[in-house]
Amino acid sequence: MAKVRPGRVVVDYEDDLVVFTVGMRINKFWKFGKWWPVFTSMPRMLRELQADPDLGLLDSRTMIGGRVIMVVQYWRSEEHLERYAHSQVHAHRGFWKWFNRNVKSNGEVGLWHELYKVRAGEYDTSYINMPPYGLARATKERDATRTDPDDHEADAVH
Repeated sequence: MAKVRPGRVVVDYEDDLVVFTVGMRINKFWKFGKWWPVFTSMPRMLRELQADPDLGLLDSRTMIGGRVIMVVQYWRSEEHLERYAHSQVHAHRGFWKWFNRNVKSNGEVGLWHELYKVRAGEYDTSYINMPPYGLARATKERDATRTDPDDHEADAVH
């Protein structure tokens, strides 16, 4: 279990980054042969990305709720993400070919992604009594300087 850090911290990161959410929805539970390969493909891709930091993934978090599995990913840049997605030697390309041959638009499994480009300093973070989480886990954290909830300037990224 991750160690809780008492008190309040904020992110300490001064570069642009990309937040990428990607996920699946099991539309037809009985179509196990269609959704199981989709479900198991993401952990393989994440292991591949985590093994090579030069690919650009900073961190990720998987969440499951009902029929939906979602991964929030933090990337160094959109270029890193695109390079990985279109690479002939990494897992994503092979998965995408399989999906288009076997599932595509039959309605049995839903897929989505959303990409958000975040410029340096154009975000706000606050983690209180938390283990490293989210953007703070993906990058670096520092003690928060603000104690007054109305003093928004104290923790601003410069």
